[in-house]
Amino acid sequence: MKVHDFARRLGLPDSKVRYYDQAGLIRGGRQKENNYRDLTGQDALNIYHAQMLRSFGMGVQEALAAQGQELTVIDGWVDNHARELERQIAWEEMRLQRLREMQVYFSVIESRKGRLGQNFVDESWSLWSFGQTAPLSPAEERSMKLLAQNMPFSYIAIRIARESLLSPGEELGVSVGLGILEPNRAKLGLELSPEVSRARGGSKVNLLLELADPFAMTKRDIAPLLAEMERRGMEPREDLEGRIFISYMKGGSFVHGVALGFFEE
Repeated sequence: MKVHDFARRLGLPDSKVRYYDQAGLIRGGRQKENNYRDLTGQDALNIYHAQMLRSFGMGVQEALAAQGQELTVIDGWVDNHARELERQIAWEEMRLQRLREMQVYFSVIESRKGRLGQNFVDESWSLWSFGQTAPLSPAEERSMKLLAQNMPFSYIAIRIARESLLSPGEELGVSVGLGILEPNRAKLGLELSPEVSRARGGSKVNLLLELADPFAMTKRDIAPLLAEMERRGMEPREDLEGRIFISYMKGGSFVHGVALGFFEE
């Protein structure tokens, strides 16, 4: 049987069959009368077996080598690839969650900008590197590198210092860095420095803002938040923390979409 005819029966391109032939997967000889390869159903099974293993993400050489391995060895390979696929699925689920979070922001920014909303947030870890913050220690630098390498599961975090909220002036002490929700940190197995700040989770009152320069934020920008805290008789007991969802053009200016808020007592 010609390679072309054999490949058509397999549903594969000729080049794939020739590749497997060169790799030694096809064991048939050649017909004396016409020198065609003596391709058999057993060769087809060998190729399908290699194709199946390749479809699970195994390397070409792994799939070819599996032809000569005992079941226990193949089981070990399959288990390793299954674990890797589970890890990839967990990553993709987290990536999808982050995209959905951004879509929520897109859907509500115009109606909720400058107004208060309420939502539940998980515990989180944050590390501050720009604005009103101290230089990073070596341990914090290692943690910052981990967070930067694990975007989009980590996010751009923003903080307003409690001291500036209590001060009489309009200026606010703003810091920006990276943060990550505790469930995502746990799924990724990230070991962060004990110096990285951890914020509690719970019901939170948030304010959505569009800011050209978050570092120049003033009390006037977050007036609805401050008014709501005053209405509830709450004095700031901790920093206000939130995140910057995404940046984009708005009315000819580049702005940052910010969510900031406080936890309900």
